[in-house]
Amino acid sequence: MMEIRNILITGSNGFIGKNLKKRLQQRDDIKLFEFNRDDKIDELEKVINKIDFIFHFAGEVRPNSSDEEFISSHNLLTKELIKIIEKNNLSIPILFTSSKHADDPKNMYGQSKQETENIIIEYSKNNSTPVMIYRLSHIFGEGCKPNYNSVISTWIYNTINALPVKVFDRNIPMRYIYVQEVVNEFLERMDKYDLGKNYYDIDIFYDTTLGTVLDYLEEFKENEGNSDYILSDDDQFKRKLYTVYLDYLKNNRN
Repeated sequence: MMEIRNILITGSNGFIGKNLKKRLQQRDDIKLFEFNRDDKIDELEKVINKIDFIFHFAGEVRPNSSDEEFISSHNLLTKELIKIIEKNNLSIPILFTSSKHADDPKNMYGQSKQETENIIIEYSKNNSTPVMIYRLSHIFGEGCKPNYNSVISTWIYNTINALPVKVFDRNIPMRYIYVQEVVNEFLERMDKYDLGKNYYDIDIFYDTTLGTVLDYLEEFKENEGNSDYILSDDDQFKRKLYTVYLDYLKNNRN
């Protein structure tokens, strides 16, 4: 008989959560449990004894959120999650999505992420439990909301809908990671982790500039409906960006 693993995703309705959930739903050996913004903490109490692994994505990301919202959705929620785990004498591995802003916090978003990392690392030490922390930034991919917190998603949406795209400096360097490759890494890490290691990286990334991104999007727009349009295999970033563009073209046109 196949062993079923029970996986909890907090923030499963978010950008990364939705993409991971879609992949996990294709597996017969996984049973999914979800916790989102409108759920009560009591819901975690009811299921925690069943859980084998936690993907902890929940947290406020909107730049106009208040300091209190960042603290509540990052620090306090994580403390409550760990409190429930420990109250039930459990030891559950946690994969947590932090942010590059936690490297050297300049605002409450970065500070709350850094403090949440410390909470999770302390949990790992106290319970001899593996934790995996990823400091992510500049993720692009299918399902990311425009006018939220991603330049690429906003620019794609605006380009498709013939809305203005503003770029103040075309030469600003950017390092992007693709959400499907993030999901691949997370799925692999679920089965392969090191108790003595807390921080992990996404090894596949794409260095470019804002101007290059804009040029690509304008090229895609010009070739909508052109059956002869072919992308070179050499530019993997451009190919993935085009995949995302086509997804937005299908799902996000006004």
